[in-house]
Amino acid sequence: MSPSLFRVEAVAISCLRGLLGLGLILMVVLNVANAVGRYGGLPTLTGADELLVFGMIWIVMVGAILATRDRTHLSIDLVPQRLSQGPRALLLAATGAVTAVVCAFIAFHSLTFVERIAAIGQTSMGLGIPMVIPHLAVFAGFAGIAVVAAILALFDFRPFLTGSGG
Repeated sequence: MSPSLFRVEAVAISCLRGLLGLGLILMVVLNVANAVGRYGGLPTLTGADELLVFGMIWIVMVGAILATRDRTHLSIDLVPQRLSQGPRALLLAATGAVTAVVCAFIAFHSLTFVERIAAIGQTSMGLGIPMVIPHLAVFAGFAGIAVVAAILALFDFRPFLTGSGG
């Protein structure tokens, strides 16, 4: 991969992290404003709870893609720590491949569910937001994880395919 492509990736990831952080800050502000209204005798924000839940779903799913990219997702690394370099790399590659397949399977079925919700036009109760929007987060998250995991698995398998792994 070219150095310019690495820079583009780094900038994109940095921007995405910034957007996720901004989203969390906005969610805190919305939650505080709603609590002040509720307990201070002021008007409350209709649908604030829905926005908070939908926002959190999107933040978690996009964050999961970034965690996969950085390999900081939840894992138990007792076995990889005990392996030598070659077997550890092969285990990482196999884990990435399995992750890609499982997440692609989940994304496919999630998209099927989104299509069903879109067909009936289901909306949220408070704000009337199309339920396709929060459910698309699940599809986007798992599809993104599948793509990232597949790319990482390919990079991890490459030394074994060229004969320099292990």
